[in-house]
Amino acid sequence: MTAVTDENQGNGTAATSGPKEADAPEAPGKDDGRWDDGLIARRAAAVDGRGDGSGCADSGGGDSRTGGRGRSRTGSASAPAADEDDVRPQVEAYVPSGGPLPTRLDALRELVGLSRARLDRDTLTEAGRVLDEAAARQRLSSRHTVVAIAGATGSGKSTLFNALAGAQISDTGLRRPTTSQPIACSWTDGAAGLLDRLAIPGRLRRRPHPGPAASDEALQGLVLVDLPDHDSAATAHRDQVDRVLALVDAVIWVVDPEKYADAALHERYLRPLAGHAEVTFVVLNQIDRLPGEAAELVLDDLRRLLDEDGMALGEHGEPGATVMSLSALTGDGVPELRELVGRFVQDRTAATRRLSADVDAAAARLRPVYVAEGRPGLGERAREEFTDRLAEAVGA
Repeated sequence: MTAVTDENQGNGTAATSGPKEADAPEAPGKDDGRWDDGLIARRAAAVDGRGDGSGCADSGGGDSRTGGRGRSRTGSASAPAADEDDVRPQVEAYVPSGGPLPTRLDALRELVGLSRARLDRDTLTEAGRVLDEAAARQRLSSRHTVVAIAGATGSGKSTLFNALAGAQISDTGLRRPTTSQPIACSWTDGAAGLLDRLAIPGRLRRRPHPGPAASDEALQGLVLVDLPDHDSAATAHRDQVDRVLALVDAVIWVVDPEKYADAALHERYLRPLAGHAEVTFVVLNQIDRLPGEAAELVLDDLRRLLDEDGMALGEHGEPGATVMSLSALTGDGVPELRELVGRFVQDRTAATRRLSADVDAAAARLRPVYVAEGRPGLGERAREEFTDRLAEAVGA
């Protein structure tokens, strides 16, 4: 593979800084069900009030992964300026330029800076990691979309990886674990920096063999990564899965009829990553082993479990995770997945969506620190903690 220097200006986004806040975020003024995440929401609302076109509610732009499942919730540039007391969360993740993601990152960075002297390091660790990884991703190619294929032992993820690549790149077989290290396949040049970030060595970087898969225009810019088994008996393999999943732009989860309801998958990965639904594909593989209508029944049960996990499903015109069934071995359903992935890659917003979901998660973790729940005043436990700290401060 030829290493090419990638140029990227903030992942195609233009940072717009709002007014500075001198103090830490305050709790909402009214108990009306709105979520005011303080500094982040106020600065995003300030951008909306200036009429820069970024005042979109929740998510703007279109998602063409599912051919009609996309949405368009664009805001109005002529909307009146938001009141300080009437602030709603701005969770814009789609517009590649002018969106509030850079503003939200700036606000989160300022919040962390203001909080370092007030909060312990562990409380701010995740927010700091999100900021570091966002900066690292935005310095790299915005023309490429990094998609990991993850799954359990025997789910057939390596077979699906090869089917999408159109070549036998990743080893498959009965020996377990078959995949011991992440393997990458890049459809175009210029992804060296992204693969360096994933710590994938040069000997495990591939290109699709000449043929229909390699020449597919929709897949130009795709970087596909085959991961080790997330339930591997080898701890080092699981650690690699966790490390790479925190860095990629999107994930294709491959499940099989036996393990699709495995608690390890849902409790350790799908449920914590429910907020990343729009950069998630969940594929029921090996449907060739299911007779009659059994495949549809299993797929419906998989959708039920995902709904219980809190993961939105991209169905009926709504945004969310793409859920489908296929057989990587026979090829049934693989062209449909390739088409969906191609549309997803050509949209070139996956990295922005991923980073926006990471900011959402970081803000949700910090919210209880800044926003008091229940009635004003100190509870018994808080009063005891305050007394202990005050006694320590005065040397008593």
